[in-house]
Amino acid sequence: MQKIYTKITDEYSATILNWAVKKTGNRTDGEDLAQEVLMQVFIAAAKHGRIEKLENFVWKTAHFTWCNHVRALARRNACELSEVLPDGTDFAQDYADGDALNAELARMRRKIANLNRLQRDAVILHYLDGLSVREVAARLNIAETAAAWHLFSARKKVKKELEAMRNENAYVYSPGKMRISASSGMSLSASGDVPQYPDTEKINDSLLRQNLCLLCRGDGKTLDELAELTGVSKPYLEHDLDWLVEREFLLMDGKRYQTSFVIMDQRYFEYRKEVYSTHRNSLIDKVTDYLWHNEPIIRGIGFHGSVFPAERLMWAIITMFISYASRNSELLLRLKSSDNRDIHMDGGKYFIMASDRTDGHVYDISGAYDNSGWENFYGIVCDTNGDNGFERYFWLGVYNFSCIEARPEIITGDAQVQALLYELYCGILKDGFSPDALSPDDKEKLAEAIECGLISKIDGLYSPNFVVFTKSQLAKLQNDVYAPLLALIGPVLDELASKFKKMHERDFPKARPGNINHHLYLDLWMFGVFALKFAAEDGKLSLPDAPADGTPLTLVLVN
Repeated sequence: MQKIYTKITDEYSATILNWAVKKTGNRTDGEDLAQEVLMQVFIAAAKHGRIEKLENFVWKTAHFTWCNHVRALARRNACELSEVLPDGTDFAQDYADGDALNAELARMRRKIANLNRLQRDAVILHYLDGLSVREVAARLNIAETAAAWHLFSARKKVKKELEAMRNENAYVYSPGKMRISASSGMSLSASGDVPQYPDTEKINDSLLRQNLCLLCRGDGKTLDELAELTGVSKPYLEHDLDWLVEREFLLMDGKRYQTSFVIMDQRYFEYRKEVYSTHRNSLIDKVTDYLWHNEPIIRGIGFHGSVFPAERLMWAIITMFISYASRNSELLLRLKSSDNRDIHMDGGKYFIMASDRTDGHVYDISGAYDNSGWENFYGIVCDTNGDNGFERYFWLGVYNFSCIEARPEIITGDAQVQALLYELYCGILKDGFSPDALSPDDKEKLAEAIECGLISKIDGLYSPNFVVFTKSQLAKLQNDVYAPLLALIGPVLDELASKFKKMHERDFPKARPGNINHHLYLDLWMFGVFALKFAAEDGKLSLPDAPADGTPLTLVLVN
């Protein structure tokens, strides 16, 4: 027996230790488990006496000991292995096969990672994402024959069956991309209490940090798992992980790293569309039916644009209702309150907005990529610094965010240009307006507005092609139409808030409450955009032929 003990120690102790460290995830626990395995092997060997297949016997005992370890058994006394594990299983071969498979997978991952970018992208799209050669060619913007050649060349280099690769290891050869920004509210860039160089930019500048945040969603990942999934050795990972934990982008839960903020991805958008589709009758149709039913009251207010056809007028009316709801719903006000902003280690107090851009696409509100104009919403642009402290203009930008050139200058220009255009556009509505009295700058801006379709000129008369309210007219619309409608849909918004909150807490269990509340606000705010989208699909709203044609649809001035 002493010879058997010596043989086991000499031949298996190092291998068992390596196996135990991998099983437990750290050296200390691995050493304890390895010692327990050897002890159980010695005890079992003494009880059995004659051992025919020593290697299989060792790994069978190791597997049995690991099962006991997992179940956290208090006593470590040996018992008959046959009572727990039936004979007939070749544990040694299973172990060898598993090691060989992992080694082969690692080798194949390295080979794919070493392909040139075009071939690597073609292989991933065709073999892992399941796209046809034609679809690969379209995605990579190359000819089908070129796509087929690159796939053939890549197959020659890799040679092994790619379907054997596990999808979760794709981050080794195809790292994800995440765009993260610091925002104090519904704005296009960092604003509010954000330092000049926020920590968010240090994630944007590091592909590794982006992927660590992407990988640690949900249940999170251990250091060993992250090393395997990224193909980066642990000493190099630890530096970035320590920084992400210190700056509170990741949190530690035992041995697992977990992302502390919500990341929007395709699944996020698909779920949001599913919720709104389910509540189409109880919410979306309720909004549109109410507004269309009250069309005579709306037109009776007499604002400029009240004579527009309904399929054009209601663009602006729904846009204004979204803005009204966001500033008058108790639920939305609570969720978007600046009190929800987290105080960050960089000294800023802001919301984190992040999206998974791994495939390089911008998804529309329903989670599908297209360029029809329903993607990339940032909220209603609203000037709140006008004269007397009232809003001077609103713009949602439907069908325009995908076309920067179509964004009106009254929204994108500096303060001086915005003020000039505001006075010009409102001045057109005054009795006796004549372009002869305009300054050269004003004349130039008027000509530009006519050319882009914001202003029409017919028989020497000028007229805005967008809605213009006076303050009293806007107040009447809000009191007579919007206030009753908001009260009508309030209970449904409460119900949706509960559903969205469960989704965020499930997918990001360590996300901060302030971050979740801000995303709840965004989710609920989107009811208005879904109202526009579904109304357009039903033919209630007219769709522009080009982005520039949609510019005036949701532009509203308050005169």
